[in-house]
Amino acid sequence: MKRIDIYTIDIGGGHIAPAMALKEQFDIQGRKDLDVHVVNLGIALGASFLRYLYKFYWNNALRYPPLINAFYRGVDNPFMVKLFDKIFGITVLPKFVRYLEREKPDLVVSTYFTFTHYLELLKRAEQLDAISVVLNPEPFDSHYLWFSPAFDWSMVFSRKSHDEIVEKGILASRVKTFHFPIKPSFSRRTQSKLVLRRRLGLSQKPFTALFFFGAEGVGPVRKFLNVLIERRLKLQVVVICGRNERLKAEMEALSRGHAGHLDIAVRGYVTNLADFIAAADIVVGKSGPNQVFETLLQQRPIVISSFLANEKETTNWVISKKVGWLTRTPEHLATLLEKLAARPEILAQYQKNIAALGLHSGAEEICNFLYGLVKNAPKRTHRTVGSDLRKLRDSVVAEVEAISRRIDESEGMQLLKRAADDRRGKAETRSAVRATSAAKAKTKSAKRATSAAKAKTKSAKRATSAAVSKTKSAARTTSKAAAAHRSPPHRNI
Repeated sequence: MKRIDIYTIDIGGGHIAPAMALKEQFDIQGRKDLDVHVVNLGIALGASFLRYLYKFYWNNALRYPPLINAFYRGVDNPFMVKLFDKIFGITVLPKFVRYLEREKPDLVVSTYFTFTHYLELLKRAEQLDAISVVLNPEPFDSHYLWFSPAFDWSMVFSRKSHDEIVEKGILASRVKTFHFPIKPSFSRRTQSKLVLRRRLGLSQKPFTALFFFGAEGVGPVRKFLNVLIERRLKLQVVVICGRNERLKAEMEALSRGHAGHLDIAVRGYVTNLADFIAAADIVVGKSGPNQVFETLLQQRPIVISSFLANEKETTNWVISKKVGWLTRTPEHLATLLEKLAARPEILAQYQKNIAALGLHSGAEEICNFLYGLVKNAPKRTHRTVGSDLRKLRDSVVAEVEAISRRIDESEGMQLLKRAADDRRGKAETRSAVRATSAAKAKTKSAKRATSAAKAKTKSAKRATSAAVSKTKSAARTTSKAAAAHRSPPHRNI
């Protein structure tokens, strides 16, 4: 029996969703000679610190988008990120080697850049016998962070992404383009909106907007609803809060309180999201690829309220194909929803645009491709874990040394060195000037001290001369007095 491992991590839903779509499709196919596993390597390898670090960063990036925007723009050349991954991988990589030796997968698929870099290192160190495939979860973005020329295959989901990674050095013969993979359970619903709304416990007639901001439920829902309430719009609003219990409590309190003309239905984490999408007239949320394609697959337009740097190209595609809108402010969203509720022909035209795209899930095609690869995979070469670890250690050391050399020889580092030399030279010049000034000041001080000593000597000489003159004057006075005492008294004749 052949084994396929699909590596992912529970940081957001963007990496897990494609992995689970492939797993679900493989299960439907039911191949008896194939064993498929979706592996959360953060848990399987006990990489608790790495998992915590990435989760902390991602959760804060959702709340403060400039964090991820700065990161994403800065690493389209993933040199520093790979260095970061390998430094943290010093403790993770040996566990990864042991895992691979124990589980013996015949084909591995990576959906997360950190594991792509780890597998790349193992591949270059000849410690990975399995066929290696990278899956880029961003359909219209070919960010270098996701790819590696060391992998056997790269899977992308648009011609744009295909052409761009080929320009970045990935062999075109090793790049496969598919439709974006969506879970088979997300297949297009054929029931009417009224039937679905009745089943889901929703009001059947009002214009209905579904608000959904991913599994973590992080988004400005309250701001949007406040403006809808102020505008006194008569809508049904369904809020899917995901794992965000705080948001769920706030929305439930709002629905029981001052919701105005809004009919607010609140749900937490749901497993039948496709039903809610198909029951709505329009979906409001982020431009994550999973949410966009899951929405469009149900023939529903999407309103994108915000996007991160890695979602920009998806947003541009939605707007260019006229299958959705981008609203920057709650006021803009309120105006749009009011317009769409009053003019159903606009929604009808956008639904025609969606139908013209001919969208379908690429999960079945991808599974067939992967099965074809693994079916003809060569037998593994047995090596001991000890030998693997020694080679891995040597490879890590060599890689870090090579990275250090590349950093040291890079143009940027040379500029930094020249700038440092300039600063050092200027500092030395300033130090010399300060030393010269100090010496001059010391010389002047010495001259002043000498002048003061000379003045003191002159003053002493004057004082001595005055004392001598006073002494001589006193002596003359004494002599005169003595002479007068010796002379005889004057007599009269």
